Amino acid sequence: MKAHITLANPPYPSGAPQAFFIPLSIGYLAAVLEKEGYTVDVIDCQLLKPTKKQLERELDQLQPDVVGVTSTTLTYNPAREIVKTTKEAYPNCLTIMGGPHVTVMDEQTLNENPEADIIIRGEGEQTILEIANLVSKSNLKDLDKVAGITFRKNGQIVQTTNRPFIQNLDELPYPAFHHFEVSKYRIFGKIYLPIISTRGCPFQCTFCSASRMCGKRIRARSPNNFVNELELLNDTYNPDAVIFYDDVFTLDTKRAFEICDEIKNRNLDIQWDCRTRVDLVSKEILAKIRDTNCQRVFYGIESGCQTILNAMKKGTTVEQGERAIKWAKEVGLFVDTSVIFGYPGETKDMLKQTLDFIKKTKPDAVYPFVANPYPGTEIRKHVESMGWKMSSDWSLYDTMKLVSENPLLSAEEIRKAKRTLYNSFYSPSYILCHSLKGMKGNFYSQIMARTALNHFLWRLKLPLLFSKILKKLSLQR
Repeated sequence: MKAHITLANPPYPSGAPQAFFIPLSIGYLAAVLEKEGYTVDVIDCQLLKPTKKQLERELDQLQPDVVGVTSTTLTYNPAREIVKTTKEAYPNCLTIMGGPHVTVMDEQTLNENPEADIIIRGEGEQTILEIANLVSKSNLKDLDKVAGITFRKNGQIVQTTNRPFIQNLDELPYPAFHHFEVSKYRIFGKIYLPIISTRGCPFQCTFCSASRMCGKRIRARSPNNFVNELELLNDTYNPDAVIFYDDVFTLDTKRAFEICDEIKNRNLDIQWDCRTRVDLVSKEILAKIRDTNCQRVFYGIESGCQTILNAMKKGTTVEQGERAIKWAKEVGLFVDTSVIFGYPGETKDMLKQTLDFIKKTKPDAVYPFVANPYPGTEIRKHVESMGWKMSSDWSLYDTMKLVSENPLLSAEEIRKAKRTLYNSFYSPSYILCHSLKGMKGNFYSQIMARTALNHFLWRLKLPLLFSKILKKLSLQR
């Protein structure tokens, strides 16, 4: 008899910023399992926010044989609670943890969580299917034959060989979105769905551990396969916009052009946006994606100081950032950017260079993050080698606050830099400009106006007044 499997997405810690998307990883796991005939249920705790009692009742109704929980660093503690609750209620249920955090902290995770039975390292589709097959055959003694897992055997922690990454992504079924109440995944009232066309990242940014999860070599879906899914999402759910969740959508320019041509040939009327690098765009490719209804491009600028970019091993220059923003604006794209404050070695003068960069280039949105030493990153190794203190409370690793010692910049100096950025960037004129565009129905202007307004309200402490203004501008729908 085939095992009954429940997959859970843990909630964010209270007070942490939330990215409210359907979790693609769980969607893929569910799809692979269902393709092989397994009964799968999904509990998205980020949407449902169940109490412990409510989670127990949900599990009691589902009666799963296996519960799998994904985990980032920020959601690690809530993921632990789900595993603990499951094991307390159903001691014979097999509990699995996967995701970026536990992939690089597998042994520590098992040591900290006696309720967790197995850690899946890296991509999980093939691994969880093999585990499900063993559970269905009551044959867990062969777990050591499953690649890509860490588990206990005879009281000892066992790491099996790393599982090779999936090479042909076209062979994967599309994520099982039918397990999610898609209409409830909204940003400012609008349905915003994720889709991904590649896995892997060949770059070496010291603050990122993405390659530990999906490898350093890019693996790409064929343009036809990718646009087939995009068309299916559009026909089935009629989203207001779709985000292409690739780390670097324009890495292969020829392929990006082919995807755009496929979208154009099918007359797909759908707004979308993508993420990429400033050294991997040209005005030609930006014009091409804009012509196929891409509305927004996101650049990880990270710093306006070349010394810091070099320290980050970003592989880009300040001039490339300036040029990429200029080109995107010239072809009519909204430009989102991120910057990182508090990188080891950064000084107040270097911070100012980043603030000056934003003032000069005038992107449409900027998100200031704080350099956090995440597990599996080079920056964490550096902080450890310097003997600097780091917080062991994973719920603080939200990129909004300093969690490690920084001899050159205090937490207050970093907060001051963020306030300076917000105060100068998200001005009343910015809010008015994007609000007027939003009244005309532009989804991205609505997002930007609401984001700016939230910062403005925080500064002025006038939520009631501006809430009324917001409603009049028809941004709350």
